[in-house]
Amino acid sequence: MANDSRQQVAMFEIKKASEAEIAKRDDLAGKVAEALAMAGFTVHRDVNQASATQGALVWVDPAEDSRGGVFVQWLINPSLSRAAVESAQKGEIQSSAFLYFSFVTEHMYSTLIAILGSAGFQAGDGDDDMSPYLIRVEG
Repeated sequence: MANDSRQQVAMFEIKKASEAEIAKRDDLAGKVAEALAMAGFTVHRDVNQASATQGALVWVDPAEDSRGGVFVQWLINPSLSRAAVESAQKGEIQSSAFLYFSFVTEHMYSTLIAILGSAGFQAGDGDDDMSPYLIRVEG
């Protein structure tokens, strides 16, 4: 039984990219964060603190496969995020909180892509169904 458990855990293990690749991603993430800061954005780099912050979040996913890379996401004030979630859970997708959240999220997504593009980065959709406004950045 214990052996079966270890085999199941191994199936879900995420392989990390090489140290050289992660260093390359970290360098790119630093340049992305610097470009956004120069444009006037508040930039955060700690994905583990995302729920308590607002502004642009820039982070590196160390996964070896296509899930890995450098990502950017716009973080709205946590109180607005909570209000939008509460509205959605109640089926109130026409509430002012939900509409405001949606408007800001959609516009900041396209704005961040445009700003990153103007700074020389290749930025586009992160192709993540669980996070539809996730931006993937390449050098």
